[in-house]
Amino acid sequence: MSQRLRSFSFAWAGLRYLIASEHNARIHLGATVLVLVAAAGLGVDRIEFLLLLIAIGWVWFAEAVNTSIERLADAVTLEHHPQLKLAKDLSAAAVLIGSIVAAAIGIVIFLPRVIDLLAL
Repeated sequence: MSQRLRSFSFAWAGLRYLIASEHNARIHLGATVLVLVAAAGLGVDRIEFLLLLIAIGWVWFAEAVNTSIERLADAVTLEHHPQLKLAKDLSAAAVLIGSIVAAAIGIVIFLPRVIDLLAL
């Protein structure tokens, strides 16, 4: 049991590092809070909320993997290496793809509600 708790402490340390060291992670944190507050305030249904949670989780997952790949590549060498650059670019693309999909999900869920609010 203590090994399991210890592994959670490593994971929390990683999350704290991600938020403290990555500007984009702080942007994701703000977006996460904004989306959750909007979901509560605009009364999204259970399925929509689940879709929002999946989208949020995917973006955070991609950001953590991207940061991991960047740190690992920098630990190998700080000199330019085309394969390491490609790995970094691809992991950044994963964050971009996740963010675009998450934004699209948010638009589909929130835009009709916002339009309804503005029509009042």
